[in-house]
Amino acid sequence: MNDIAGLVSAHVPSFDPRAEFHAVDMFHGRRDWRAVPLAWRVKACDLVAKVLARSTVAYVFRGVDLVALSSRYRRPHPPISSRSRTRSLRSSVSSRHDQDALGLVLADEHHAATGARRSLRDFKSAAAPGYTTDALHCIADTIYFGPSHESRLLQAADVATFFVNRARTIEERDPRSRRAVAKIVANVRSITLTEYVWCP
Repeated sequence: MNDIAGLVSAHVPSFDPRAEFHAVDMFHGRRDWRAVPLAWRVKACDLVAKVLARSTVAYVFRGVDLVALSSRYRRPHPPISSRSRTRSLRSSVSSRHDQDALGLVLADEHHAATGARRSLRDFKSAAAPGYTTDALHCIADTIYFGPSHESRLLQAADVATFFVNRARTIEERDPRSRRAVAKIVANVRSITLTEYVWCP
């Protein structure tokens, strides 16, 4: 991804190669991506998706339909505490590695970080409440929350999530945009283990 940033910088001299690959900004030409022409923003997103597709990473897309959630429950639990994430973590680690493998969880800084760490600690010592019956032993240590502008890994996850979510929720009216988004999403889906949105 640093090479992609360098490529953009070589063609757009005002672009800082240390800029964050933040998908909303890239898509709409905001902040660090404001002076980058549309063609180069599309190319950068496409190249990030290709890097992901050629890597050894696996991508898991889990979501909650927030409109349906609010319609069904007066005071729903926040999506960050979703029990389905626990099942996703367990199945993702065990499906790609042997049963004794451990996964490391990295996440973007979030106001619910303390609660998420506490929940993980509890889930590791006892079964997670809900549909699971066993403790979550496949996660090493804790959840590490960090600033996305310092982590190309978190930035890659952001780009992947933005485009998969956009493909699921937005109908692109411009045929060029439709083709570009479809191409990016196809690369992300080539490494996707699970893509699921819960609708209460």
